[in-house]
Amino acid sequence: MASLALTVREAFRYRGRSGQVSWIAHRLAGLAILGFVVIHIWDTANAFFAPHIYAWSLALFKHPLFALGEIGVMGAVLYHAFNGIRITLLDYKPEWWIHQNRSATIVWILFLVIFLPISLFMFFGFIGHCSELAAEGMSCWTIPSLSDFPPGMFD
Repeated sequence: MASLALTVREAFRYRGRSGQVSWIAHRLAGLAILGFVVIHIWDTANAFFAPHIYAWSLALFKHPLFALGEIGVMGAVLYHAFNGIRITLLDYKPEWWIHQNRSATIVWILFLVIFLPISLFMFFGFIGHCSELAAEGMSCWTIPSLSDFPPGMFD
């Protein structure tokens, strides 16, 4: 949490241009990926140590807010990867730093060209899932209760 606070505080303190915007986006994308990895490790560990909690978390991860979060994580991974390649190339040849604005613009364009179709595909998949549940008379907005997954149920 301190890292997120540092990122936000420094964003308002320093008035950079494309380099600062790229730094903020890269940092936030990295923190989003870290958050996903932590949740993923916790969830996967539960498959062995607490199967009932693992089953509950799988049901919970089908909630629409997690579907939107998956789209966000996909965007974070794409931007972090493209910007990381840009930073690596500029660090490899320091004389290329004069092209920082142009390279940052290229990263954003490449990110949007690839991310928008993927995010639409993922969003329509989520809409399809909610439609299937609605056809069965269920709501995709229902949050599963942990009490529906008692210990020993999946042992």
